[in-house]
Amino acid sequence: MKLHCLGTASGIATRTRLHNMLLLESRGHSLLLDGGEPLSTQLTRYDVDLNRIDGMVISHLHPDHAGALPQLIQTFQISGRTAPFKVLLPAEGLPGYPNMLNMLYLFDRVLPFRLAFEPIHCSGEQRIGDFALEFQENDHLKRLAGFAAQSGLKNQGQSYCSVINAEEKRVVYSGDIKSALELLPLLKRPAELLILEMAHFNPDELLTLFREAPPKRAVLTHFHPDLDVDPEKKVRNIFDGKITTEVIFAYDGIEVEI
Repeated sequence: MKLHCLGTASGIATRTRLHNMLLLESRGHSLLLDGGEPLSTQLTRYDVDLNRIDGMVISHLHPDHAGALPQLIQTFQISGRTAPFKVLLPAEGLPGYPNMLNMLYLFDRVLPFRLAFEPIHCSGEQRIGDFALEFQENDHLKRLAGFAAQSGLKNQGQSYCSVINAEEKRVVYSGDIKSALELLPLLKRPAELLILEMAHFNPDELLTLFREAPPKRAVLTHFHPDLDVDPEKKVRNIFDGKITTEVIFAYDGIEVEI
């Protein structure tokens, strides 16, 4: 299995980092984990076979994680993709996303492939191609859901961490989280890799997480602009010599063998 970090910024792209977009590859097939702009451009520039991307997981509905989907569907349409494509997303995004694609003239009748939307659930396993997925809800959007309720909106604050199983290996993806310690239940079982965002919690929590439930390796990504340049110089001193986990500081274009 291989991880491609196509974009490693947080909600604000920078001069050196594009929005969050990750691609897992296994046995010639691929899975997208979130996608901000310009996802389609990055897939093209890195020569990714669009017909071998089995689907996409949208961890939550912030634009830097979910905003690239309409353009991705149009890219598939114009390129003549034929393989089915499944999108797992928070239930609160249904039927909004399909309706938006209909509005953008990307309705089923004009697509040369079968597009399926499925709500994320936290009981049991869901599959996209060769990838088996498990989900855990997190608190990233709970505060915003409260604000939405005060405005008479129905947003439910759904946001998820995920476990991806393929090739008998286990990868944990944080999505966006309120606290790194929310990942403890997912890391109680051994993980070959943790993909961890770095924009929404105190980095000091990493030391506790890596001491109590250490993955073999961790890829740090989704950097806030404060950590845009040389994040390892600003964060590494927190855990240097104190943990057993190998830590990789991601940048746009990095590939990691799992």
